[in-house]
Amino acid sequence: MADGFDPFHALTDAPDVAHGKLAVALGAEFEPVRAASLDAALAPLVAELAPLAGAGPAEQLLGAEASFSRHLRAEAREHRDLGIGDLLPHQVAERGRGHELTVALVALEAARRAGLELGLVARSEQVYVAHPQMDEPVLLAAEPEEAWHLLDARELGDAELMWQSAHEAVALLLSLILERTHETGHIAHELLAAELWLALPLDDEEQERVQTQLASVRARLN
Repeated sequence: MADGFDPFHALTDAPDVAHGKLAVALGAEFEPVRAASLDAALAPLVAELAPLAGAGPAEQLLGAEASFSRHLRAEAREHRDLGIGDLLPHQVAERGRGHELTVALVALEAARRAGLELGLVARSEQVYVAHPQMDEPVLLAAEPEEAWHLLDARELGDAELMWQSAHEAVALLLSLILERTHETGHIAHELLAAELWLALPLDDEEQERVQTQLASVRARLN
């Protein structure tokens, strides 16, 4: 449970919950999170981003590119441990490294605290930070072991980009946790991830799929 945070289940029905806030609450379901520690980890990045709050969308993305690169990096799969630390936002905030989705969610939380309005878009298995007020299709990408960089969405080809709500982003994160815990045999965390996924607002097809997966995990546990 998080010290000083709203619990995950209290946020799952909130339509406008922030990406980072929901993601941090999710991480706190797997291990304790102290608000003071998270605040301290994010403080340097928030301080760098804060002067951009009054700037235009393009200047905000350009400034975020430099600041994110100094404080947060996606790490290559071969450098990740066998646990789920690189998927938990509070751990990624403290380490400054992690899976690219979690890195993006931590970046969004720092931006929110600094007063920037940034969002998340995704295609296939890739995620990008974007500005909802940008007319041009400019995205901010976190590639493993590289600095953040701006790119033109038109260079990505025909793959459709979709804005991701906080609930959708956390569902993506839970799918990664489920996959990782299944691979490593950490059945308690796998069970918890499936149960937490069902707490999200899901359509009927996705709910049926997650319930089937949850039943499979419970059967292996018994």
